Amino acid sequence: MIKDYLNGKSFIEDNSAFLDLNKYMSSFFYIDSKLLNETNKTNYAIKVNIDDKTLLAIKVEPYNLLLYGDKECLEELLLFIKENDYEIDGIMCSIDIGDYLISKSTYLINKEYYKSIGMDFMEARDFLEESSSIVTIPSLSDVDAIYDLSINFLKDCGLLDKPNKDKIKNNISNYRIIRINDEIVSMASLSKETDNSYKISHVYTKPQYRGSGFARKIVNNIKNEILKMGKYATLNVDQKNPISNHLYESLGFKKVFSQGIYLVK
Repeated sequence: MIKDYLNGKSFIEDNSAFLDLNKYMSSFFYIDSKLLNETNKTNYAIKVNIDDKTLLAIKVEPYNLLLYGDKECLEELLLFIKENDYEIDGIMCSIDIGDYLISKSTYLINKEYYKSIGMDFMEARDFLEESSSIVTIPSLSDVDAIYDLSINFLKDCGLLDKPNKDKIKNNISNYRIIRINDEIVSMASLSKETDNSYKISHVYTKPQYRGSGFARKIVNNIKNEILKMGKYATLNVDQKNPISNHLYESLGFKKVFSQGIYLVK
């Protein structure tokens, strides 16, 4: 059975209990659903049920299609999307759904997918190191510099997203930076993810300053801030980046699950 929703609000109202079974994996659904005021061929929300299996899908421009649930429902979803001429390009989902997508998409929707980015979702719950005094909060005069660093961060990650300067400005207090000789050389940000967790993202250090331990100091400071709030600290790390993996593990982060971004060849 397939249910095609008229907006993000009705989608969340109908599926919140299922999404809350894994709030980490489904957190982006809550974000995107708030942006989905009306569905069409480009922006849509769908639920597929087969017996006791469920798969949810939401697509909001300019973001990737999000999938959450059971891979056994993927074939029916892909056929529905194709038959109704819905747009489908980049997909973000768990690795098991992504692997199934790769094996089925060519003959179902005439698109061949590959895993562009594989990410491990990690969580930390314990204090390990003291915070560093060289990590500071930026001011509004730093918006342009953080915007430029965000562009380079997204390029390094291989992501097609574009930073929003107004969003950076409105959330400037959520960034942490290290400044050397009046130049911002390293940054990261935090944002609320679930009722019990805050996510660390946009961890970026200028190439000429890498190897100096700046990323470690910023991530550790933010982690300590989050833990002092009584919350858990989370982040995503590229599976192809063993240096970052080792860094986060040494700060007490542990892998919870893996997900990926899948693109059409």
